[in-house]
Amino acid sequence: MYRIMVVDDEENMCFILKMLFEEEGYSVITFTNGEEALRLIDKGEVVDLIITDLKMQGIDGMGILDYLKKTERDIPLVMITAYGSIPDAVEAMKKGASDFITKPFNSDIILHIVKKIFRERNVQIENEILSDIFHEDNIIYMSGKMKKIIYMVKKFSSVSSPVLITGESGTGKELIAKSIHLKSGLHPFVKINCSSIPESLFESELFGYQRGAFTGATKDYKGKIRMAELGTLFLDEIGELPMHIQPKLLRLLEDGCFEPLGSNTTIKVNTRFICATNRDLENMINEGQFRKDLYYRINTLNIRVPSLRERKEDILPLMDYYLSKFSQETGKNIKISEAVKQAFVSYDWPGNVRELRNIVERVVVLANEGEEIKLMHLPREFSQSSGSRIFLEENKLETAEKSLILEELNKTGWNVTAAAKSLGISRSNLRYRIKKYKLKEW
Repeated sequence: MYRIMVVDDEENMCFILKMLFEEEGYSVITFTNGEEALRLIDKGEVVDLIITDLKMQGIDGMGILDYLKKTERDIPLVMITAYGSIPDAVEAMKKGASDFITKPFNSDIILHIVKKIFRERNVQIENEILSDIFHEDNIIYMSGKMKKIIYMVKKFSSVSSPVLITGESGTGKELIAKSIHLKSGLHPFVKINCSSIPESLFESELFGYQRGAFTGATKDYKGKIRMAELGTLFLDEIGELPMHIQPKLLRLLEDGCFEPLGSNTTIKVNTRFICATNRDLENMINEGQFRKDLYYRINTLNIRVPSLRERKEDILPLMDYYLSKFSQETGKNIKISEAVKQAFVSYDWPGNVRELRNIVERVVVLANEGEEIKLMHLPREFSQSSGSRIFLEENKLETAEKSLILEELNKTGWNVTAAAKSLGISRSNLRYRIKKYKLKEW
């Protein structure tokens, strides 16, 4: 819920604006002089928009605007002005005011201005944080298990209840979260990785803080929760959430309320929460590492993303997708042999989709234009991890390839350029194989 501060020395004007904005669902506080308004802001009062009369006794609208600039408070301000003071209002906009309205004002016009300001603020936040977040929003699948996941995604996107996404590392939990968000039509999507933020900074990063809340807090910071207002907050690796933060998150999920650091003002937000983890939260509860009440709250709706070895029908479609993607990026026309396809399907993929993507990217980057990817091109750890008989044949091929490369290197006096030319491969490809087979000049 956005909070608007109205400052006008006419009590009737304050009353009219308060009624108008509250009918639209905004929280409103009013003041009849600038001094009281600034005192409250200086104490850490959270305000999303200030609407103030330009001309007042004492601190007027320009005085409030100057204060915001001086203290680096990022609060949009709209001036109310009489018709004869329009030049002063224009000057205020040059100094940083968001807009101005003239008395007597039209209710529809002022509501349009307020909604426009909040809409632009949301777009600004979304552009700053998530300008490139949906560059891969397609989920590639053929398996029945993933069809069920997509069905749940569509169902969950139409409600605001918290969602918990579980599954092994690399299965695509974040992609599922983004898909739920995208189908919901909400904006913005804000992510916070619970494992990457130091415990001492977590509260301020999540809940935000007021200027002066601690040493180094020289200006207000909204925090990730308010950045996700009217959108989705994605808490990745929720199992790493510090214990002292868990009750505060529980209260936020229950009531939609919290207080930024250094402020006594309670903020109410309208935010969708999606959490993800690769850890066993029930086991963590038994070990006293995760609150049971928080678990039940974030687990209102849940999706378990199956590992790649549980949905082998998706392996080849994913391989084709990434082969096309990286071939296009590198400007190469690369094909994959049937033996490699069989090897992909036989492999257990402990790193799931992320590992598959990385392997396809590596072989495409190292391959020559028009080359067909064969078993010998796959990384050694890939073949060593598989129990497939295919790789027994590959070991023979590797031995033959190693002997051929070593023979050609010795023949050219270890001139890599000449040896690569004779073998019909690129220098980088030959260097990769020298490193792969640990070849040395004797």
